[in-house]
This record gives sequence, structure tokens and C-alpha cells, in this order.
Amino acid sequence: MKKLLSILIVLYFLVTNIACTKRDTSESPDTIKDSTNKTVAYIIKKGGHDCQPDSLAFTSNDQIKFTAIFDSSCIYQTVDPHNQNDINKLYGFSDCNSTHLENSARIGWRWSNGSLRLFGFVHNNREMISHEITTAAINSVIVCSIICLDTQYEFNVNGKTLLLPRNCSGNFARYKLYPYFGGDEVAPHDIKIKISELRSQ
Repeated sequence: MKKLLSILIVLYFLVTNIACTKRDTSESPDTIKDSTNKTVAYIIKKGGHDCQPDSLAFTSNDQIKFTAIFDSSCIYQTVDPHNQNDINKLYGFSDCNSTHLENSARIGWRWSNGSLRLFGFVHNNREMISHEITTAAINSVIVCSIICLDTQYEFNVNGKTLLLPRNCSGNFARYKLYPYFGGDEVAPHDIKIKISELRSQ
């Protein structure tokens, strides 16, 4: 049954084309240098939620570690002031052999009160749960990780740790989740975020 569900999830997300990347092949000075992975520049176009599409990526690891750089394009003002507190999504994965709207863990982010704010964000049996972890400076290298524990996710951003509930235990095939703007509103202008996945120790 689990194998059938995994196949159905793969087919569904191949059809709906949820994953999105744009490779940054430039040698600019702000490119993150990592011996195991290249930096990827994710672009969310003005008027959209998703970043530009690419192939769907899977992982069987129970944790993910990465660095992220938000440039000045990540400073924004929503049309409806109430939406300024909506949490955008940075990076993470589905879990529990289900879709990400049922069970998943991601680092979230938003620009509010003059700061870039980073969050732990989960779908836990379809319930959305989030909590702020820390703030970070624009153009700084932000070190992040998400670890699956038996009944919790451990989020770490620049040395600050947060635990949020997990709806399952054990290891599963997961698909990766990429940058997404919203919330209710679409991106007010092109938004660029650079991510480099790191080798788990």
C-alpha cells in the first residue's frame, strides 16, 4: 500500500510540476562555495507564487542542511497590510508518505517590521503550525537544517533551534519543496533566493 501511495505521489507531482529551480552557473563573488553542491538561484517571478519549474527531486534522508542568501529583492510590501505577516516558504520536504499539504517540514520566511524573519513551518496531519526562529540580514549566508526526530522536527537557523510536532515516525521517501511566495498574495516583483544544499554529517 505504501509503495502504491509513493507511486501515486510521484505521478501527481510530475503532472502538476511543483518543483522549480534555475541553475546559477555564474562565477559571481556572492556564489556560495561548497565542495559537494552548487548554488542554485531560485527565481519567483512577479505575479506568481512558484519559482521557475525543473525536475522533481526526491530524498530518503531524514534531514536536510543548506545555506540560503536573500538579496534585496526579498524586501517587499504586500497590497493588503494584513498579508505582510503571511509566511513564504524557503526549502524543505514532504513526509509520512503523504503529500506536503498533509505532512511536511519547511523553513519559512517573510519581510516584516523592517526585518527578514525565519520560521519553522509544518503541515502536521493537514494542520499548519509555525513559529519564528530568528531574524537575519539581507545578503548574509544563513545556515539552516531540518531533522526528523521520532515525534518532532528539529529546525535550526544560524544556531537557533526550534522543535515542532511530527505526525509520524520512521523514514520515508520524500520529495523536496522549493521557494514559494505566499500566503494569499502573489510576488509583487521578481524575488531571488540562492540556496546551496550541504552534506549531512
